[in-house]
Amino acid sequence: MDLREGGGGGKSLHKMCDQLDIRGVPYVVRELKIADYIFFVGDKLAPILIERKSAEDVAGSLADGRWERQKRALRKAQYVLGGGPARRCQICYLIEGDAAKKTVHGGNVGRRTWFQSLEDVEAAVDQLPSQGFSVLKSKGILDTIGILAKVAQDVSWKAKNGSIDANYTYKQFLSRVKVLADEIGDAPASQE
Repeated sequence: MDLREGGGGGKSLHKMCDQLDIRGVPYVVRELKIADYIFFVGDKLAPILIERKSAEDVAGSLADGRWERQKRALRKAQYVLGGGPARRCQICYLIEGDAAKKTVHGGNVGRRTWFQSLEDVEAAVDQLPSQGFSVLKSKGILDTIGILAKVAQDVSWKAKNGSIDANYTYKQFLSRVKVLADEIGDAPASQE
């Protein structure tokens, strides 16, 4: 889990960790360069990456340009973990909360100065599947932890029965992603 999750140690990170402890999910908190949640089989990275965004995070990411940069980075990571062009790595956005409940004066989501309407946020999330991402939705932190616990359980089950490919340590993974050309992070061509 990325150490900045939930706003970092001063906000929801401790609550998230407590909930993972309650559910018996082993975890490590550290700075992650790509994704908010990664999963390991031994010391090798499993082919699944999850980026969690609250409705406000989506609006803020759209406003400051992180949205496109993060999607590109996740697709490059997918290329490495998923065996090249086959991309057998699941990249997923976990969208937390209802954007309609996060509108402020003027109809924008999040900070008014971001100028991101409810329609902007919903359209960005709705476009994710056509751009190569799975989308999971949660109502809040507890729901998010439940989803993460299920993913961890699935990875563990697949590791035990040998049906998951885990080939790189985190350091190896980062070094391979770093040398990829930017176009590797392009969205898939449309299926028209």
